[in-house]
Amino acid sequence: GWTGKRKVVGLPGIELWRGSVTIDALATEEDERPWRAFLFALRGPANYFKWILPCNTHAGSRPVVGSSPSNGYTLPLSGMATSQTILKAGQFMTVPLPSGYNRAVCLTADLVSNGSGVGTATFEPALGETPTVGATVETIDPYIRMSPVATTQGMSYQQAVAGSSFDVEEAR
Repeated sequence: GWTGKRKVVGLPGIELWRGSVTIDALATEEDERPWRAFLFALRGPANYFKWILPCNTHAGSRPVVGSSPSNGYTLPLSGMATSQTILKAGQFMTVPLPSGYNRAVCLTADLVSNGSGVGTATFEPALGETPTVGATVETIDPYIRMSPVATTQGMSYQQAVAGSSFDVEEAR
């Protein structure tokens, strides 16, 4: 029943990563040029860059999508080191999807493998597509494809020192 409180309806795959990028004050023209080129080359939301997430290390190689994958909030994985905690809750993975898009997710529970190197990843946000069985999941160098929200970016100047900040969202 309705309690008068907030009501939220969640649909798998509709969530978006959002963030803010800040480029600290750059005092020299030599430091500023690469950032200026990067910002203008993005052409606002027309292009994306890989926002690198904290690196993970774990025993064994990167896992692959196991049998019966879903497009929701869990994913069976195989090919992992046996009987170990592969990743901890709060760590990230990037999952390749059939559309060619790679979806970043954050584990909400530890990823633990059994004696056969199989385990189930539980995460947010949802994948939105059903991954291909056997696809390699990026667990060591995960990333999110991000694009600026606004159509233009630039540098701000104060006493000849440049800096910039802008909002970004997941590029789909």
